[in-house]
Amino acid sequence: MFSEGFIVSKIFSSALLCCFLSGVASATAQPLTHVQKNGVPDVVHASSPAVSKANAIAIAMVIQAQLDAFAADDASLAFSYAAPNIKAMFGTPARFLQMVKSSYPVVYRPTSVTFLEPEPDGAAIIQPVAMTDAQGSEWVAVYRLEPVSGKDISWLIAGCVLRAKSPQTWA
Repeated sequence: MFSEGFIVSKIFSSALLCCFLSGVASATAQPLTHVQKNGVPDVVHASSPAVSKANAIAIAMVIQAQLDAFAADDASLAFSYAAPNIKAMFGTPARFLQMVKSSYPVVYRPTSVTFLEPEPDGAAIIQPVAMTDAQGSEWVAVYRLEPVSGKDISWLIAGCVLRAKSPQTWA
């Protein structure tokens, strides 16, 4: 079902996250590094002083999981990471996936992904993510994630705004 490169990439990504969770890797407040393995983006994440390391990792995992679901064309899984406001707006996983394909092609199929420094926004967190599309254009996807209680995941994606790379949007 999945290629060997995809599986190796996901194992590598999981190993990186385990390193962060165990404290082996140290975080800095600098823009983050991304590693590309077999054409699939993997992410190394650092946390902001204002956003805890645990929340920064949890948020990166949610966004990366949704990106992985898009890569696999798994509409139901991608939709499961959406907050109730997004689910109400689109109604079905199929409509949600179609909107992402047509309006957010760089989010649907990024060629590179770099998580930038997250910022608090009340109870929510804003997570900018630098992405490159298939044509080589650079973008910043600004995600808004809201906390969730009583679920397996602690954050859901409540919105995403795309901005073309510019000195003002590139951290």
